[in-house]
Amino acid sequence: MKIKVELIEGAEEEIVIRCHSLSERIQRITMRIEAELSTGKELKLLQGSAECYVDRDEILFFETDDNRVLAHTANEIYIAPYKLFELEALLYPAFTRISKSAIANIYRIRTLRRELSGSGEISFRNSDKKTYFSRGYYKPLHERIEEMRLLR
Repeated sequence: MKIKVELIEGAEEEIVIRCHSLSERIQRITMRIEAELSTGKELKLLQGSAECYVDRDEILFFETDDNRVLAHTANEIYIAPYKLFELEALLYPAFTRISKSAIANIYRIRTLRRELSGSGEISFRNSDKKTYFSRGYYKPLHERIEEMRLLR
C-alpha cells in the first residue's frame, strides 16, 4: 500500500483511497479517517438541563438504561444524545462494543475478569466503576485491546 500526499494550492482537501476490493483493513482505515475528521476532542453530553462538553478520553464507557444512553466518567454520569452504534462509529478506534447495551474506552480498561459462563467484568484505570461484557464480545474485545496496544 502506498500513501501519497499532493499539495495543490487553493484546492479543497480530499482523501481518496484506491483499492481493488473493500477489505476489512480498508474499512478500518476508512473508519479511522472518518472518526478523526468528524470528531473533536470533546463530546456534548447532558447533565440535567446543562450541556456539558466532556473530553472523550475521560469517558470510561457508555451503556443503555431505560431508553437512554449514559456516559460514565470516573466521577460523573451524563446522558448522551446519541445511539450506541453512532457513538461506536464516532469514537472508533478508542471505543468498542462490549455487550449489546454497552461500549467501552479501550485505553481506560485496567482489567478483564472472566466468569465460568464466559461473560465477565471490566474495571477501569483511576476509577472504582465497573461494567460487564457479554461472552460473545470477549474475543473481539480482547483482540481490539491487543491491536490498540500495538498501535500506541
